[in-house]
Amino acid sequence: MTEFIFLGNLMRQKGVLTLLDACSLLKNKNQVFKCHFVGAESKDLPLSEIDNKIQELQLHNCVTMHGPLYGAAKEAMLQKPRIMVFPSFYHNECFPLVLLEAMKNKMAIISTREGAIPDMVLDGYTGILVEKNNATELAQAMQMFIDSIPLTEKMGKNGFDHYRNNFTEEIFINTIHSILSRA
Repeated sequence: MTEFIFLGNLMRQKGVLTLLDACSLLKNKNQVFKCHFVGAESKDLPLSEIDNKIQELQLHNCVTMHGPLYGAAKEAMLQKPRIMVFPSFYHNECFPLVLLEAMKNKMAIISTREGAIPDMVLDGYTGILVEKNNATELAQAMQMFIDSIPLTEKMGKNGFDHYRNNFTEEIFINTIHSILSRA
């Protein structure tokens, strides 16, 4: 069974409701999948509203809300073979570290063209970028991974290579040092 994971604060602009709508589209096509939501409740999207939407869309068999996870529990969640779904349209989305965590763990990624995400997720190579707040396009991207384990594995490996070549702590420190030495 294909498993997806959303990791982040449970906010409207992080695409939580869009992802639930995409899950509904897949469920209505009789697709077998699981979508895990890991994150803390936010002021703009109470858990009661998320729970109501899950009930309304009858997603209780394919969506699991885990709440916030930290340390070993979070690492265990990221170690399992899953696809990271981060459909953010948050206006302050700069460089979401959750995508680096996904690449470090060899996960294929579905995200949007917000902030620096297109520099992190190489569309068609390390993941798939979809239009913001578009549940239909998001569901289509999810369907691609449901249909192809080899695609999931290939993009996950490509993402790990991209992370290792561009985003490790050592590379970050060297880049900052280089910038500061020229200042």
